[in-house]
Amino acid sequence: MGKDDLKMVSYLTKDYISNRERKKIDSALDLFAALEKKSVITCVEGKEFRVGFLIECFTLMSRMNLVRKLRPQSILGQQSTMESVLNEKRKLLFTVGEETGGSELNALKTQLSSMEVGKRDLDKILDVWDCLDLMEERLEDGELISLLKRVYRDDDKLPGLLGDYTRGLFSAGATGGQVDKVPVQVEGEEEENQAPPPQTEEREEPQELTFNPPPSGSSTMTQDGAPSGFSIPQAPRLGEYDRGRRPGCCIIFNNEKFVNESTHPTRVGTNEDRDQLVYVFGTLFGFEVSIFDNKSREEIMEILTNFQTRDHKDHGAFIVCTLSHGDHTGVSGACGQTIPIDLMTSLFRADSCPTLAGKPKIFIYQACQGQGTQNIWHRTHDTIQAEGDTHLMNGVPDVISAELPQLLEQLVTPAEADFLIAQSTMPGYISLRNGTGSFFIQSFVKHVKQHSPREDVVSILVEVNRDVSQKVGQIEGGQLAVQIPEPKVRLTKKLYLFPVESEV
Repeated sequence: MGKDDLKMVSYLTKDYISNRERKKIDSALDLFAALEKKSVITCVEGKEFRVGFLIECFTLMSRMNLVRKLRPQSILGQQSTMESVLNEKRKLLFTVGEETGGSELNALKTQLSSMEVGKRDLDKILDVWDCLDLMEERLEDGELISLLKRVYRDDDKLPGLLGDYTRGLFSAGATGGQVDKVPVQVEGEEEENQAPPPQTEEREEPQELTFNPPPSGSSTMTQDGAPSGFSIPQAPRLGEYDRGRRPGCCIIFNNEKFVNESTHPTRVGTNEDRDQLVYVFGTLFGFEVSIFDNKSREEIMEILTNFQTRDHKDHGAFIVCTLSHGDHTGVSGACGQTIPIDLMTSLFRADSCPTLAGKPKIFIYQACQGQGTQNIWHRTHDTIQAEGDTHLMNGVPDVISAELPQLLEQLVTPAEADFLIAQSTMPGYISLRNGTGSFFIQSFVKHVKQHSPREDVVSILVEVNRDVSQKVGQIEGGQLAVQIPEPKVRLTKKLYLFPVESEV
């Protein structure tokens, strides 16, 4: 066998030989000796030959010349009755490796880079087998399969195989599709000649959860995401939105200056928010970003209407970010007039914008929803000087409508589905901002860069809630203030954001 063949067989032994041991193997003889030591194969003179594992590996590799050499040495009738030794997941990932070229490998490395895998680890990836090893260490089984579906969505063969595997895995309640797996022994412990255990018969009572210590230096997670050595059933992965041929459009309304400075003060720091959003949605995630500074209510609605009439059929999502003053009735145009949020979102309902039907529509608002300050129950961080995104209205708070009717109004018809409305604060309260940007937008940018695409957007917004809620601002007059953002979710699937592919 050549070096490439040795690397492929080595990958197929992953469920029997620890990663640390595999890295020390330099020749086919070393590999066969390690397999024999684990009782996966038997090649000792005077004993029954068991080479079914190698036959299956060479068959997958299309090395039929090697299969023909081994078959006469296999036990009588093994070639016709031999059960599969490799588990379904290993065979599937081997097929992925066989279908991976340079562009796909770069795409996989880009995904790992976005998951905070360091450059040092990425530089160790010499081929797809190294990449798959690293992905299995970092991802749970469901995450791994889902990520592969996204990377290979245009492949002729793999999407169907990945879908079939997922359905078979979860419908059977199996633990990674493993068949006849030999436990990996801890280095240094007494080794016994253990043959692969036969499949157990179906039992009425639940099987006991068992544990085998993981090998030293190996990952503490199995390919199923369970602690190493444990076998637990997998739950089905929730559906997720299709990425589309292109990410989609992202509109940013950034109102810094207003006609009436006394009622709508200049929003210091908002340009920092704008620039961060341009970077994360445009540069990082590849959206077509359009920036509109200091627009009136009429101009904002005209711009939205223009985007409503566009053809979005090839797009994966649609995003509108609005940075402005506001109150409980909506957000302010640069003219000082209020735009109700439901007026903005209504333009993109399924019955108003058919090419966005069934696609996620994200509306992000950095604006106050009132003039109240939320009570501080427990201070966890140093105080930050801040101001609110509300206009004073002569210092008299407006009447605040109840939140529940607003939610019910937003959920009345299916045409209202597939919206995510992420507001920086709750109804009735101010939203905090200073010269470096707003608490909400800066936290959102930080966490969406840190956690995408490993986590879905809603889960990231929950983390943003936690982060923002731990900040304490000090507004005019020295009063302390805190805030908690409020995402309103009408999505019907999980939404992930993916960095654009680049050379790593």
